[in-house]
Amino acid sequence: MSTTIIEVREAPVELTLRQRWSHYFAIIYAILAVIIGINLRDTALYATVPYSNPQVGITAFYPNHWLIDNSGNYVFRVRDMSQTGFKTAMQVNIIPINQDMTTRNILETLILNRSQTDSTFRVLSQEPIQLSDGTEATQMRSTFVASDEDPFLESIPTVVERLDVIAVQGGQAIIISFLSDAQTFESNYPRFEQFLNDIDF
Repeated sequence: MSTTIIEVREAPVELTLRQRWSHYFAIIYAILAVIIGINLRDTALYATVPYSNPQVGITAFYPNHWLIDNSGNYVFRVRDMSQTGFKTAMQVNIIPINQDMTTRNILETLILNRSQTDSTFRVLSQEPIQLSDGTEATQMRSTFVASDEDPFLESIPTVVERLDVIAVQGGQAIIISFLSDAQTFESNYPRFEQFLNDIDF
């Protein structure tokens, strides 16, 4: 006696036009949600606070939540206090110069002063650049070794990379500086680039 096996297969379910459109809309919605999320993150990440000093004629925009300080021998300095170790900083300084001084003279003075006060100071490069408003400037990249500011804390010294942008205007030299841990310099640099593009003097 033979046994007959009957295989029952379900007919393929075809999606209706409405179901297809629902799938398309779900995919589009997910893509839009990702794009909006990225835009919101970037907006929060690059949010800025205005700074203005009419006495020296400087207007700038520094990163939100960075600590501003104008009590030192500079116009102002801002630091990212949320970072561990060396705090990434941006600083603006103005020094009066006589008519005979050139950018090269200013650089030589900076190098001499820093070499005398810090034996770890090293110049990496110097090159002419043009700022976003067309101002001619000179850029100097250097490094030095920083120790923890708290003498009671033992920590490994940090190699700090520094970028100084020097522009001469109206009998004064404007020095815009960026300082960061050398290991995170490149990832932090876009902050300074935005700061440099927005500053007005």
